[in-house]
Amino acid sequence: MDFSADSSYLQVSTGSYKRQVYEVPSGKQLVDQAVIDRITWATWTSVLGDEVIGIWSRHAEKADVNCACVSHSGINLVTGDDFGMVKLFDFPCPEKFVRTCFCIITTKSTVDIMVLYCFCRRSMMEISPALNL
Repeated sequence: MDFSADSSYLQVSTGSYKRQVYEVPSGKQLVDQAVIDRITWATWTSVLGDEVIGIWSRHAEKADVNCACVSHSGINLVTGDDFGMVKLFDFPCPEKFVRTCFCIITTKSTVDIMVLYCFCRRSMMEISPALNL
């Protein structure tokens, strides 16, 4: 569940894999895609929507990607899936079948910064604190 930056809208992902957007406080469902496309979201935790279509691999089933979270800076997206993988993407990632993600192998936290250590093409890299997760 995510609120828009101005708290006027709420988005949810349903168990039937549909993204729904509602007006706050009326609770009226918003169906005009042009209006939905113009909303700026304060957070993003949905695995559904044009903004995250690139997180789905060519052979993924609907239930394969379980969770997503956009960094506070709004430029990175971390996902978790049924295969135990945590992946890092640019956000938004509107292109299908993105191959430029990182598979995260460990994390380290401090009080105010999370550091992600990523493995990609046989090299270890540290992504910190620019992610601002």
